[in-house]
Amino acid sequence: MKKESIGGIIVDENLTFVRIMDLPDEPDWGGSALEEFCFYGQTVNFISENMDSRGNANLSVTLHKDESESFQKAIDSIDELHEDISVQVIENVSLLTVYGPHFKERCGLAATFFRSLGIRGINILSISTSISSISAIIETKHLEASLVALRDVFDVP
Repeated sequence: MKKESIGGIIVDENLTFVRIMDLPDEPDWGGSALEEFCFYGQTVNFISENMDSRGNANLSVTLHKDESESFQKAIDSIDELHEDISVQVIENVSLLTVYGPHFKERCGLAATFFRSLGIRGINILSISTSISSISAIIETKHLEASLVALRDVFDVP
């Protein structure tokens, strides 16, 4: 099997994954939640949002949680934005990103990325893509196996 050429793999470890679920599908709930992280000095490095089958918005983010009280204050503030939302915090995750030029012109790169992890039993917690990158959040305990899987299917410089 010919490997697909990519520009490289970026790994960001020691992250905390936060899912904010059941947000009303109304303008600016995502912005309000993200603003709380910023207000408390928490820098978000991954964002993904979708709508669930009930019509509610779900926002997923990762960040390097600091050990001060500011992280918990941000979470508490977000939890208070609306009475029906729920917030889930998952520790010890990593962000894997493959990048390279012209991804929009190449069919199947995301499928190759996700299947390479899936066939090894590595669950993806969240996905985000752009014109030149594909990112996935995984549990850090699967990081080494994930890197092997990606190097098996991609030609990495």
